Amino acid sequence: MGYINWIDLIEKELKEKLKLIISKVDEKTKILLEEFFKKADLEVKFIDNFDEATEIFSQDPLFQIIILSLSEKNKNLSLFIEKWRDINPHIKIFVILDYFKEEDLGKYFEIGADEVILKPFTLNEFKARLSKLLKEHYLDIKLQKFIIEDPLTQIYNRRYFEEAIKEEVYKALRQKYSLSLMMIDLDNFKWYNDNFGHQEGDKLLKDFGEILLKNIRNKVDKACRYGGDEFVIILPYTFWKNAGSIAERICKNWQVKGFTSVTLSIGIAQLIERESLEKSISDLINRADKAMYEAKRFKKDSWVVDKESSKQFLDEGFQGEG
Repeated sequence: MGYINWIDLIEKELKEKLKLIISKVDEKTKILLEEFFKKADLEVKFIDNFDEATEIFSQDPLFQIIILSLSEKNKNLSLFIEKWRDINPHIKIFVILDYFKEEDLGKYFEIGADEVILKPFTLNEFKARLSKLLKEHYLDIKLQKFIIEDPLTQIYNRRYFEEAIKEEVYKALRQKYSLSLMMIDLDNFKWYNDNFGHQEGDKLLKDFGEILLKNIRNKVDKACRYGGDEFVIILPYTFWKNAGSIAERICKNWQVKGFTSVTLSIGIAQLIERESLEKSISDLINRADKAMYEAKRFKKDSWVVDKESSKQFLDEGFQGEG
């Protein structure tokens, strides 16, 4: 496939807008690349040095490709590549190299470059190298999604949750910010699945996954499928009362879907520091889980805040109905 086909596939399937950084190109190459990428309708940022690239990545790590034009040897290139990969492990690095006599191209791949092209090059050769990088990016992200994403609901899976909760709790405790956890059970789902069939059951789960994604902050909150009909949401920078507002929105949106025989029971707990990271995590999950089972005692689409959360953070616990 050509580079245009890969761009279309990335934008449609991965829902990514391709963004590139181009560093230290001479004026002639810049004009050529500007015209090329303009026709491809890609977002391109031209910069003058590698430090500027690091700053841009730190502010916006979603650039997928960086093109480096090297007219002289750069001893620090490997350090910059390491920095960029720390920010975005999936970044693709494309080196445009002036011809150096007896230059060893292999060393650029050893320090982390994904593709190298020598000047002078034809436009067709550049297109072929770019297509290869786009294909690799597409396959990398698809594989990553396969590992961490629930294929039915398209939210994260339990494997991802078990890693993410460690990282998020560690950061919250270290940086002293609030974090809440929401556990959700789809009441009567088994009955619905048995009576209406697995296809209808799958549709219900997909619809619920969409509701979760629409009601949380993109790239901040993490919605995961915890089990067959159980879901969990990690909410960094979120006080328990704000989590209650999110639970209310989820319930209201769920009621609009019209799956009246399947209702929601939601438990909310806010992180409390315990003796260790592991105990803080298990305590948070257990309190959210208990609150979820307490919500089942109320009528349909209810949420309950863990009593210890409300007591610890000087406010009254509450139970609400959508």
